[in-house]
Amino acid sequence: MKKIILEVILIAMVFSALGDTAERIKKYSGKNAKSLLELYSAKDTSAYIKFILDHSSPNDLAVLTPGYIKKNVDIALKSKEFKYSDIYGDDIFRHFVLPLRVSQEPFEDWRERFYKEIFPVVKDVEDIEEAAILVNIWAEEQMTYKPTHGKDQAPLTTIRRGYGRCEEMMIIYMAAARSVGIPVRSAGTPLWNFTDSNHAWVEVWTPSGWKYLGEPADRLNSTWFTRTTERASMINSTAFGYYDGDDIIEKKANSTQMSSIKYYTDQWDKCIISIDDENSMPVEGADVVFYAVSWGGISPMAEMKSDKAGQVLLPLGRGSVFIAAYKEGVGLGYSMFDTVEGEKDIRIALGKNTEVSDLDLNFRFLIPSSEKREKSEDKKYFEGKFELMKDNAALKRKDRLNSSKKTAEFASYFIKSYGCKEDEKQFEKQKTFLEKCEILGGSADSFLKVYKSIDKEDKKARKQKYSILSEMIAQWDDKELCEIPDSASVKNAVDIYFEGRQKYLKSVPDTIFYKNVIAPTWTGGQVVQNGWQKEFYAEIKQLRSENMKTTVSDVLRWADSKVAVDSAFVFEYYSGSLNPLNIINMKSVPEFYRTKLIDSALKTLGIPTSWKGSLEYFNGKEFVSVEAGKEKKEEKIAEKELRLKIYADGAQVKAEPWGNFQFSSLEGGIMNYSYFDGSSDSLDFLIKFPADEKKDLYVQAGIRNTNGDASVAVRKISQKEDSLVISLKTPKEYLDATSDFTESEIQIISSFSASLKEGGLKVILIRGVIPNEPTNRMTSLLVEKASEFKKANASLIIYTEIRDDDEIKGSDTVLKKKGDILIPETEDNEYPLVFVMNEKNGVIFSSKGYNMNIGDLILKKIKSK
Repeated sequence: MKKIILEVILIAMVFSALGDTAERIKKYSGKNAKSLLELYSAKDTSAYIKFILDHSSPNDLAVLTPGYIKKNVDIALKSKEFKYSDIYGDDIFRHFVLPLRVSQEPFEDWRERFYKEIFPVVKDVEDIEEAAILVNIWAEEQMTYKPTHGKDQAPLTTIRRGYGRCEEMMIIYMAAARSVGIPVRSAGTPLWNFTDSNHAWVEVWTPSGWKYLGEPADRLNSTWFTRTTERASMINSTAFGYYDGDDIIEKKANSTQMSSIKYYTDQWDKCIISIDDENSMPVEGADVVFYAVSWGGISPMAEMKSDKAGQVLLPLGRGSVFIAAYKEGVGLGYSMFDTVEGEKDIRIALGKNTEVSDLDLNFRFLIPSSEKREKSEDKKYFEGKFELMKDNAALKRKDRLNSSKKTAEFASYFIKSYGCKEDEKQFEKQKTFLEKCEILGGSADSFLKVYKSIDKEDKKARKQKYSILSEMIAQWDDKELCEIPDSASVKNAVDIYFEGRQKYLKSVPDTIFYKNVIAPTWTGGQVVQNGWQKEFYAEIKQLRSENMKTTVSDVLRWADSKVAVDSAFVFEYYSGSLNPLNIINMKSVPEFYRTKLIDSALKTLGIPTSWKGSLEYFNGKEFVSVEAGKEKKEEKIAEKELRLKIYADGAQVKAEPWGNFQFSSLEGGIMNYSYFDGSSDSLDFLIKFPADEKKDLYVQAGIRNTNGDASVAVRKISQKEDSLVISLKTPKEYLDATSDFTESEIQIISSFSASLKEGGLKVILIRGVIPNEPTNRMTSLLVEKASEFKKANASLIIYTEIRDDDEIKGSDTVLKKKGDILIPETEDNEYPLVFVMNEKNGVIFSSKGYNMNIGDLILKKIKSK
């Protein structure tokens, strides 16, 4: 006891001497606080270690150890030995080479491994741009693009998996580049605004300024999204810590947001948004929110605070944004801001009303440029060799991933788990399961090893454990499956789930157990799966009793004894995913982390949970509120239902959540997504949502034209209403690439269309000789729509020019063709080409390059014929 008291006194004395960083370590570092403080205060501790600790987020302080920090700093300093490292100063090194993380990925110990692997590739390189391109080729060997949910995966997980979305491509590249001393920063657009998507990529520091890259190319500033960025409303980059660079937007929460839009387009302006009160006086400290039109309505794109002059200064691309401003006690104000014609300033007056009235908003955007954009300083590298280098990297990746596929072995365990019924439903389930197993990458052997260990168990346990492991594979995202570090961690999870299943076998049906214990509670919001189950289970096992209600009450009390909710908690950009043990160590947490801790505990103990705007658990009869367990009573959350009808240009269309509508609430002046559930009833959608009279609720509905211009209706609803009708009108259309093709090129496409056996309308997608990310993205988008095209009497034909192409997968309704180049003058970055042909093989629409809306656009075209 005396020793503990002395340690507490020592820590307190050190805190008083070290200031804010020490207070943060004390608050968030838990069991590591003492050793981190000793490291921070030691006389021989380098300024680099202090820089990292000074700017680490609460999430990171809950995970970091002195050993991890020192090891990473030592290896980062070794990267100063490269020939190109002499051209930048220490400030660039600290902010863009030294950081331990890239974005919101969990910590993994990547730096030493990457340094050793990439060192031979760049050790003799003097040109930093050449080095950056070589690292991108290395990254191509590790992974390729595949869409997935929003939780970031760490670099070593990405290598095991072999796939990742754009943010994860950014993460692995930045980690690799930093390991060999190349300064890089994350960049991207929060939302494209003119289409329902966003994107993240990398900017590389060079002596002539920051340049960008995406998938491998033979120069910087050249990638498939180059022309897309010319239409962005906002492009930002981020620095770890407080950085004094150009075009600073905001320094906040230990990071610096900068505008990068000047590197991508000349069509931008420094815009001033002035916020006044009812008496025309400037309002300092107002929350100013910029909304893009996206996902069926408007979505927050950025949030800033007005300065002493009541202003926000922000570089914006040419287009439309919706802006709302709010300050408690002053009021709410909002307005459209259209910069297409070069408008630079707008004034918004706050009023006492704190509600948004019904709105009809019109967004317009620049028509995309058809000119090829090149800068003289963007030097080409590896002339005549680059495509071969890129292809070799892709082949190595494919060979590695193909060698990890064990389809036959997984198929045998599917039968052991589910039997061998010979019906269509079982065949489809097996097909989906095996497709999932094929993308486990380097983690496949870990799962097979656990299956084989189950083979040796007694018959009763064997059947149940086969099913548990197979349901994990079927229901977890492959990202989470590849996050699990080894077979021991997989087995721990299976054994723990098995114990929970046995405990509540009579109270919980199999269907609910697999859907609400095994399956994640949130898509993309679950804790990181890095092997925490065994230690966590040992911590909470004693909380489980025969009665589930009692167990829930005990878990709530336990959670509140471990963590305290900090209502003033500030989320920081550089914050990785945490597991339940990390959350416990963090101690002072946001409300949602407490919820995640409770959810993880209940699932680990075998109690089913679900999310309906708040956490619920299954009590043996129905799902009821978890928090009601505190009062020893059970409450089922009341639900409301609203029937939504949407009309577009006078005709009713199917109401599709996140496609043409979203459900929102207005809280603190910010309109954001609000939880809802529901189902389609013919063209209508029945919106089900938790009753809450305290919330201002809205339905937003939107429609775009082919250029991305949009009309959005925002309608406030009363919770007493049972139906809502919204009418939309499509803005005038401008975008069709048909005029860009010559008469002879149009004739070639018409002749090709006529040579096909398919009658009716045709949608022809042409994949170029050189495979690229936009082509693969759009192939997936159109294959997903193939069955809908067929219903509208249209065939989807995918034509690949003079190469083998194994990227085309999907519906049996897709016709796949291969042959010579059809349009010889097409640039590589203009692929894919899309042509919509009528019954007489005439072109009724065409496009070049990437277009996120292409599937819906084509459906409109063919349905109107």
